[in-house]
Amino acid sequence: MATALENQNDSTNQNSDEEQTEDAVLVDRFPEGLRVSRFTFFTVCVLSLSFVMFCSMPLWHTDIWGHLAYGQLISETGSIPALEPLVPLSSGIPFIDTAWLSQIFAFQTFEIFGVAGIKLLYAAAITACLGLLLFRVQKRTTSFWWGLAAVIAFLICDWKQLGIVRPQLSGLLCFVLLFSLLNARQWRKFYWFLIPAVFALWANLHGSFPVGLGLIGCLLVGRAVDVGRKAGSWKAMFGDSVTRRYFLLLELSAVAVLFNPYGIQLYSEVFSFSSNPNLEALVEWNPLTLRMFQGKTAAVLALLLVIASRFTPRRIGTAEVLLLVGLGAAAMWSSRMVLWWAPVAAYYLALHGAAIRGQKLKHLADPEAEEVYCAGKWTVVSVGMVWICFAITPIGSQILHGKEVDFEKSVSTSTPIGATEYLKEKKIEGQLFNSMELGDYLIWDGPKNSYVFADSHVHLLPREVWDHYLRIVNSAGDAEELLERYGVNTVVLDLPRRNTLMRRLERDGAWRVGYKDDRSVVLLRNKPIQ
Repeated sequence: MATALENQNDSTNQNSDEEQTEDAVLVDRFPEGLRVSRFTFFTVCVLSLSFVMFCSMPLWHTDIWGHLAYGQLISETGSIPALEPLVPLSSGIPFIDTAWLSQIFAFQTFEIFGVAGIKLLYAAAITACLGLLLFRVQKRTTSFWWGLAAVIAFLICDWKQLGIVRPQLSGLLCFVLLFSLLNARQWRKFYWFLIPAVFALWANLHGSFPVGLGLIGCLLVGRAVDVGRKAGSWKAMFGDSVTRRYFLLLELSAVAVLFNPYGIQLYSEVFSFSSNPNLEALVEWNPLTLRMFQGKTAAVLALLLVIASRFTPRRIGTAEVLLLVGLGAAAMWSSRMVLWWAPVAAYYLALHGAAIRGQKLKHLADPEAEEVYCAGKWTVVSVGMVWICFAITPIGSQILHGKEVDFEKSVSTSTPIGATEYLKEKKIEGQLFNSMELGDYLIWDGPKNSYVFADSHVHLLPREVWDHYLRIVNSAGDAEELLERYGVNTVVLDLPRRNTLMRRLERDGAWRVGYKDDRSVVLLRNKPIQ
């Protein structure tokens, strides 16, 4: 009996050893360089789910359609127009297209994949920003959780800004990439080529590249001040290699920007843009206030930063203060600038949070382990997660299954699809009056012989025309007179925002409703002006 038990135990031990050997063989067969940790899998999950989320969001009805129209025009003519080409009331206005490359790329993508392609670009740009921020925070804190906290803080604070599809997102991606490179623990030689290349590309994608130059400038001044203060002599900054590096990098980047169709003229255009008086009437260019959602979230993030700076054991450098205060002041001056402040604030909040907690996750399940455990199974499930998430997106369904995307479900509920179809069906021609927010889509898909009054590029409208637009849309006393002056026989308004103007025109008796739905209304003049 004892012999039988011993034989059974030997058999059991032998089987156990064989299983362990088989497991070891399975693990060993997976290339060691491709094995990842469970936290890499968590990172993949966060980014994949973010990609799916932004792919599923409807495209906002402003901006993107106007930029696609510019991209189409440039692609078909092979040149960038020198004068505003899409809005006749702006004819003769000099046109410097700071986003021409983004527009061409977006249009070509739309030509191949349709609206699913635009969703792909939109989701990919934001997901790349999240990935860069998550990666850099993880590298600096060795903690996935603080990286996740930074991503969440960034998303919440910038949620309103990220909801609009426009070339600004390509500028944001360049900014986050630059910020990530400059905050690497070790400077690498190829950065000397990569960073100027980023600026050369940035200058052709979007006109926000001065924010990147300001970032390097803050790091330069901050480093010089810290070195001079520590050495007790301001002359020490000239002998500091890092200070000299930032200075040379700033020069190279400023020169790289000149690789654009306009040369040095691009600088004067982007620096004068924000002073255009037409922008004062747009909410997104108004100062940041607590009445705005992004104002509330920015205030909470700023408060957390103040608390963290009070208790952090981490040294707060001058560059950090300059970046947070400088970009914060810019956001208070114009709410649109919060887009650039949010990733910087989220990054430093995560660093201070990790320092306060004193928690650096260098281990996985075993707290006594000396190295992060990597296994092939985490690589397999990570790849599977990416594949599944891609497959369920509109672009994935279109490529893998040939399933066409429902256009109406892919765009925001404010997109004037029905009104535009009505205009084409009735072959409406001539000068329209339209809500500025609907102008981009009317340019993109409206009747060929009809002309919009205004679109999202209000800075290109003559001041007098913009003033008249505001008087009409706000139902001023001379609204009807102005409509007659411009020879308008058709009015297209967004609902319910412009209900007041719609009711006034109906009440005057000179207009009738030709088309109306929950999104928009088309009013026709009873006795058209010839």
